[in-house]
Amino acid sequence: MISVVGGFYIERCLHPHFSEKFGSGLRACHAIRNLDLNVELDFHTFVPSDEEFNLKVAGSTLNMVVNPYSSAQSIEFHYDHPLRPPVIIPRPDLIKQAGPICLDAKNVLYYGMLEGNAILHGDKVVYDPQSPVKPIAFNLTGSTAKELAVVVNHREASLVANATDEKSIVDFFFNIEKAAILVLKMGPKGAKVFLSDGSSEIIPVYKTNSVWPIGSGDVFASIFAYYWMEMNLTANEAAEKASFMTALYCNSKNFWFRTSAKQEFIQPLSISDYPKGKVYLAGPFFNFAQKWLINEAYLSLLGLGMQVFSPWHDVGEGTVDQGVAKADIDGLEECKIVFAVVDGLDSGTLFEIGYAIKKKIPVIVYVENETPESLTMLTGTFCIIEHDFTTALYKCLWKLAENE
Repeated sequence: MISVVGGFYIERCLHPHFSEKFGSGLRACHAIRNLDLNVELDFHTFVPSDEEFNLKVAGSTLNMVVNPYSSAQSIEFHYDHPLRPPVIIPRPDLIKQAGPICLDAKNVLYYGMLEGNAILHGDKVVYDPQSPVKPIAFNLTGSTAKELAVVVNHREASLVANATDEKSIVDFFFNIEKAAILVLKMGPKGAKVFLSDGSSEIIPVYKTNSVWPIGSGDVFASIFAYYWMEMNLTANEAAEKASFMTALYCNSKNFWFRTSAKQEFIQPLSISDYPKGKVYLAGPFFNFAQKWLINEAYLSLLGLGMQVFSPWHDVGEGTVDQGVAKADIDGLEECKIVFAVVDGLDSGTLFEIGYAIKKKIPVIVYVENETPESLTMLTGTFCIIEHDFTTALYKCLWKLAENE
């Protein structure tokens, strides 16, 4: 049996459109149930009274026991796009705190929640603090575990440990948290497993045709928990399973792991460090909408760990007489890849793409609204053309990493 403790939240994304009731806890239950139709599941979560019916429906659908704990309000996560930090409604500092969820169980998957904490005692516990702002250390929740595995993204680990270097982070989780296993999730770089005996192993990320990262951390932790707690795999084996199946989820937005497990297009990529080469960000910035998109691409590329040269950010708006064109080309000469926003078929952007192709610099094209006929030259010169913003950004990182 696996007891899941975690959030039950509304999630909305503006583009691509997405509106579902998930949260870390319910998403984990979906993932585990699709791995194993027979494993016993019970779900513990905070829920306002007007959402209890929906929770019961979810329990019936997934053939699991649901345990509601009263909370004051529904919580929503609103994303402009999957790589943008969500707007949380109500604002986190206005969320009324509920009393703790108390639980004694053999196997527990525990996600941090916004409405309150859990005080649990288990034999095997997987803990994911799940907070981009104020993650809580496991020992501060009042919980205990005979064997604790912490699965946490690198940013949250830094906040919990109050440290930025890997050694200090690892020391904190083994010496203070008394973890047996630490899994550091590193987004597009994959993950790294640390064991209490001092050993470690890099778990590769998997390249996919499409990338849907919302909820990917939830899925990773749940699959790791299933294979480590229920199937008794080693931490490294469980993390490798989790990385591969999370890629299936990111590629499809669904949990059909069993029917998708042999898809050949999902390929491993080990990235030991973020690429050093720069990305040239090409695209028009003549009006508010264009500037907003270029700025989103700029921030997202930086957020994925890449160095970026952006004509708008690094050179600015100006004229030929002011040397703008030369400064842009000088910047392009220093870059190892081009990320181009092509909607509108801006002449400057198309020139930069042609220049890059002549210099044998790879080009990732993000485009939504142009016809295939308009993109003939780009297709014929082997540009990587993507119609999804997040997928294009990830493929930029993967291509850059492969070329180093």
